[in-house]
Amino acid sequence: MYNEYFGFKEAPFSIAPDPRYLYMTAQHREALAHLVYGLNSDGGCILLTGEVGTGKTTICRCLLEQIPDQANVALVLNPKVNEIELLETICDELKIEYPEASNSVKTYTDRIYKYLITRHEKGEKTVLIIDEAQNLDSKVLEQLRLLTNLETNQYKLLQIIILGQPELLDILAQSEMRQLAQRITARFHLQPLTKHELKSYLSHRLAVAGQNIQLFQENSIKLLYKYSNGVPRLINIICDRALLGAYVENQYAVTPATIKKASSEVFGELKNVENQQKNKQWLYPLAAMTGIGMIVVGLYYFLNTVDTPIENTPQTVQIENQKETITTENFTLKENAQENETPVQMITAVEPSLMEQQDKYDDDINNKQNNFDDINKLLSDENNDQVAAYQQLFVLWNQTYNAKTSVTACKQAQNLSLSCMHKQGNLNSLRIHNRPAVLTLINNKGEQRHATITSIDENSASLISNGTTYKVSLYELDRHWYGQFTLLWNKPDNYSSSITPGDSGEIINWLTVQLAKINNNSSDVIISTYDDYLIEKVIAFQARQGLTADGIVGPVTIIHLNTQSGMQVPSLTPLENQG
Repeated sequence: MYNEYFGFKEAPFSIAPDPRYLYMTAQHREALAHLVYGLNSDGGCILLTGEVGTGKTTICRCLLEQIPDQANVALVLNPKVNEIELLETICDELKIEYPEASNSVKTYTDRIYKYLITRHEKGEKTVLIIDEAQNLDSKVLEQLRLLTNLETNQYKLLQIIILGQPELLDILAQSEMRQLAQRITARFHLQPLTKHELKSYLSHRLAVAGQNIQLFQENSIKLLYKYSNGVPRLINIICDRALLGAYVENQYAVTPATIKKASSEVFGELKNVENQQKNKQWLYPLAAMTGIGMIVVGLYYFLNTVDTPIENTPQTVQIENQKETITTENFTLKENAQENETPVQMITAVEPSLMEQQDKYDDDINNKQNNFDDINKLLSDENNDQVAAYQQLFVLWNQTYNAKTSVTACKQAQNLSLSCMHKQGNLNSLRIHNRPAVLTLINNKGEQRHATITSIDENSASLISNGTTYKVSLYELDRHWYGQFTLLWNKPDNYSSSITPGDSGEIINWLTVQLAKINNNSSDVIISTYDDYLIEKVIAFQARQGLTADGIVGPVTIIHLNTQSGMQVPSLTPLENQG
């Protein structure tokens, strides 16, 4: 009704989970990476909790869009099931056949175990995602724990990701749940938006809907935060009602009075709203108390996915079922998949005290923007399209991209003996892959622009688009980039899938030669089977490069092998700055 009045292409505050409207705050990015990490770890449980409407399910939907083909996922959306029904649901999701009349836990478990072993031998991961887990019966939770026991001598076979409301934390804190709690290797509690994030959240949704203007007065935003408590779902409902109210009153801005009236309509009497805010104050101390086993907050500053560029600092990882604390300098990456695998970082929860420092942190960053080019110049030029970006990417590889043919860029790369890789990641993903890439950017009008990233350091990145080079701050780049990138890489001959223990053939000969070059060992021994000797060398190499040292050779490990063995390839960082 009000779309034409305000000039919107569509309603900006619909509660439908449209990915275009997803505003990824620092903690939402961390939460998503937290889940993607679950696709790349060695089993156990990952726990994501948050109050109703904070975006848990939306993040889960984003996860499902990014899942690589080599990850097999079972999604349980209706947790009000018994043990047998849970196992049946898992079998149905994974397309595991089972006797129709069976009611034996052992029958289902045996068939699931056989399936997991088969997938593991193929280098594939299996992930079980449980949503609304606070509704699970204690017996079902115990069955989940038993599923984590499905393993080989070296690896857990099933990764479980559990999503739930804060009540789930109380359940897991009970003494009878301690065995399951001990299997939770990482936790994240999703907080509502901060006051600072709320303004950016509103601007983002308005821009995607077609209006790059701020319709909400400053006092209106403050009042909106008071009534919504920063919960995205409540924000959307109130804003939708407020825009309707402004339209009815023939206003072109949302005033505090309009917000107050809209909130009253949404919640009922304002007194009830105020009581609701008081009742929710227990959420914050609860979030702090559930920090047992969380990865220490210092990694928050390490992640380049936050809205502020920061230095790489040592990470401290606290694992609940271990007593020691492990400190590492480098981000680790799991490689059980092929080209469409999504790399991630080890994740920590964000302490409220750090989130409160965000305003000051952003102000410090904004003061440094004069040292960089204005990214809006790049974003405003409609000639900065995908064709121009691909042309530049091919130039960096000393090749020519033909824009006049219907052949796709990736097919053209293949014809030039190069491989194409599409990814969804973050700034640190670019560093890990260390190859120039075409980035998909979004300007303030919600329009796509494309640029080729050619270098990256601690604070800035160089982008080329349509022949012009821009040096932009990582802060500005991160604001307008939602993680999509495409890069080229050299795939060895005879390589078709991740190299796993027991593989043999010419690809193993290639691997032996690359490792010999890197280790300065000229060996006459020709090894054609990926045995323990080679696996140890690969694991050592992966550890030096900051990759997960699992011995599985996927695209990212190969990219690092190509670089470290002296292959002449374009990269984002100089060789002396690499592991």
